[in-house]
This record gives sequence, C-alpha cells and structure tokens, in this order.
Amino acid sequence: MTSKLSIRLPSRMEYLGVPDVVLMEVGGELDCARRSLEELGTAVIEACTNAMEHGNCLDGGTEIEVVLEVGDPAITVTVLDHGPGFDFVGWQPSEELMRQRGRGILIMREFTDQLSFGRHPDGRFFVRLVKTLAAAGDDDDA
Repeated sequence: MTSKLSIRLPSRMEYLGVPDVVLMEVGGELDCARRSLEELGTAVIEACTNAMEHGNCLDGGTEIEVVLEVGDPAITVTVLDHGPGFDFVGWQPSEELMRQRGRGILIMREFTDQLSFGRHPDGRFFVRLVKTLAAAGDDDDA
C-alpha cells in the first residue's frame, strides 16, 4: 500500500527544511535505515532549493509543491515549481566540482536510486526522486 502526502510551501528559503522534517517524521515510523532517509532528505533539500531559487525565482507568493509517496520498499518525492525548467536531457556536470554552487543535480543523483525531470500535465516543472530504503540495521554507522 502506498501513502501519499502533499505539502505546498512559499518559495522562501526559511521553509526549506520543512520537507526534510516531514520526511524524517514519516520515515521514522518505517523499519528502515536512518542513513537512507538522511540521503533522501539531502537530495530533497537540493530539489526544493532549485525549485524555489531557479524555478520560482524566490518569489514568496509562488509555491512549490512537494509530494511524498511512501511505499514498500521505496519513497518517491516529487518537487514541482512554476519555472521554465532546464535542458535536463543535454545537461552535463561542470568540470569544476569544487565550486561553491551547481552541484545539486550531482548530489541528487548520488543520494537517490532514480532521478527524473519533466513537465507535469498542468505545466509545472518537476523533479522526481526515488529512494529504495535499506532495512533497519543496514546503516554503515551502526
């Protein structure tokens, strides 16, 4: 069975941690490794940052939507914004990996099992992140 939760947030950076807190709360009830949730949380923060900043130009009157779908054994998070998107098919990472900005897509790829971009039927741009959750006790730190 899949549970679905949707959160709408103003495109203001002070709300950036809200999806991560919700993810940790929901994920805390699952029998999964905390590290899996933390990795997904990091990727979701990157996706929300991009949606707020690049998609909605930090316009506090324009919302992003974060949709969490909790299933077994994966969580899918879709982040939607009202921006033009980008050429995700032709996107290439910068040669300069140590630069201060521009590593968000690389971080999202590293911390998820599936990463996709597209256009929602209502015209909004979306980023979809899928993470298969490791079983509790599978944490490297444990």
